[in-house]
Amino acid sequence: MSHLPDPYPANGAAAKPESCQSPVFILTASRSGSTLLRFILDSHPDLACPPETSITGTCVQLVRTWDILENAGADVFTPVTKQTAPSPDTLAAVRDAVDRVYGRYLRGRGKRRWCDKSLDTHLHAELMTMLYPEAKFICLYRHAMDVVASGVETCPWGLHRFGFDPYVAQYPGNSVAAIASYWLATAEAIMGFEETHPDSCLRIRYEDLVTAPEGTAAGLFSFLGAEEAPGITRACFQVPHEGNGPGDEKIWFTGEVTPDSIGRGVRVPAEALMPPLRQQVNDTLAKLGYRPVDGEWNAAVGHVDPRADVSAGVRIAGADGRSARGRQEVDAVVRAVNERIGLRPDDRLHEIATEWPALAGQTLALVVQGNEGEHEELRRSFPTTPNVVATQSASDASKPAGDSGMPVATIIASPSTWRSLLDGEANVVTEMTAGRLRVVNRRDTHRIRSEEMHAVAALLGLGQIPVARIPGVAHRHAPGDAAAEPVPEPA
Repeated sequence: MSHLPDPYPANGAAAKPESCQSPVFILTASRSGSTLLRFILDSHPDLACPPETSITGTCVQLVRTWDILENAGADVFTPVTKQTAPSPDTLAAVRDAVDRVYGRYLRGRGKRRWCDKSLDTHLHAELMTMLYPEAKFICLYRHAMDVVASGVETCPWGLHRFGFDPYVAQYPGNSVAAIASYWLATAEAIMGFEETHPDSCLRIRYEDLVTAPEGTAAGLFSFLGAEEAPGITRACFQVPHEGNGPGDEKIWFTGEVTPDSIGRGVRVPAEALMPPLRQQVNDTLAKLGYRPVDGEWNAAVGHVDPRADVSAGVRIAGADGRSARGRQEVDAVVRAVNERIGLRPDDRLHEIATEWPALAGQTLALVVQGNEGEHEELRRSFPTTPNVVATQSASDASKPAGDSGMPVATIIASPSTWRSLLDGEANVVTEMTAGRLRVVNRRDTHRIRSEEMHAVAALLGLGQIPVARIPGVAHRHAPGDAAAEPVPEPA
């Protein structure tokens, strides 16, 4: 950082460090929008928020170092712990070191107040209140399942970084439980700090930040005692920010605040949360004003707002244009799906219905869903005597022919995913396992490759290998078993 002024004068005497009495600390779990919040803070004329520095962890180590050196010659050494506060001399020495580092940084930025968004700060927040009694803390939360979805998306080849590693070791082979446990531990720690320091903390939810960015930012700056900055949530994407340091890489290729990532957690399989863990997660979600992860979590269709205390359909300014484009995309894919099914000759439809007799009298639902929640449901009803498949849009009739109630399976995907499947560029199982094709199967919940998915693939003309069946033997699926279990047919 050669552009920064030298903190030492020419005569070699150390300059008195410039002290920021009220730094700002973000307490949050990873994948919760802290980099967006950092850009907003860093765009304010008085605030400088660099990439993650782990300064609070450094302060902890400096306290330990000072303590060891001060007591190195003592007959009895009593180390500083969470139960014993550092001495005033220790705090002054650590504060002096931090002020030197950040004083130099602030002078180079031409700002007066520094902010920290390191992901481990919630572990050391108590020490920071001792070092800086006037410090302010922004407690940033996001729904647990959206954090899981973002974490898996960011680490497709194996969970690492972002604080996940210790929890991966606790839940090997279960990314959902690992990230959810990380979220739970982090959220509980931050909430506990809020309870003991209510005047120093401001709670912000990621969902509030991206659906009402200007209002949320205004409340934030008011809490910090900083000057109002109208339009800052738009300007923050044009203001230069330092990029050499940890943070969310995706934001560098973003141009506006959008709510597009809200509710993506519905594609995370709820069954992966073991009952005790799910109960703990739900208890904490309730305290934060979020929806619980219940039995219908994965069946949600349309715009899913995970906040329990906010009406559905909340949008930010400018979202109407995106929604209109999304509606056009949905309609275009619905037409493509109907056209594809319409190309199937009647005898092929008869073969499909005969091939999967368990679907006789059942209804399948195909949902095309855009980013803003706009969607269209297409139902395919198989008559009790399989000879023809009724095709009907749910928007054209309240109850499709042959429908005896709730669809036995609902298949949900975005327009781009449906197009990839129709164009032969994607595989059904690959899209399902990646979460881009969400299947709510009420009859056969333990298998990816179900009869319903075979029928859908056949209807859409997607390639698949015929399934051989043993004559005179019925087949059922054992719960939790990926293989078909032959069962003698009743006499």
